[in-house]
Amino acid sequence: LVAPIRESGDVAGTPGCTLEGPCGKIEIAEGVMIAKRHIHMTPEDAETLGVADKEIVSVKVDTVRPVIFGDVVVRVSPKFALAMHIDTDESNAAACGRNQMGEIVMKKQ
Repeated sequence: LVAPIRESGDVAGTPGCTLEGPCGKIEIAEGVMIAKRHIHMTPEDAETLGVADKEIVSVKVDTVRPVIFGDVVVRVSPKFALAMHIDTDESNAAACGRNQMGEIVMKKQ
């Protein structure tokens, strides 16, 4: 099984699976996917940062293991608070703490 990388919530056409645990099991027909890196922000944050909804950016994090995360989707909504979501392996590899700050360094053309 190869899980596709998608924006969270975009599960159409993804593989399904069976989850089994001590309280039983459940089968899903679709929904197995890896969430694409993304930044949630309000419209005000987007205006301040000069980005737009669905724009692709790169984000630099300056840790003891500095890295630039590419292919990060900007997601804008008045319901969001400013936060970047990456997976645990990416965070650990870059030595990011829970409150790590980053900088948008490039927009995809």
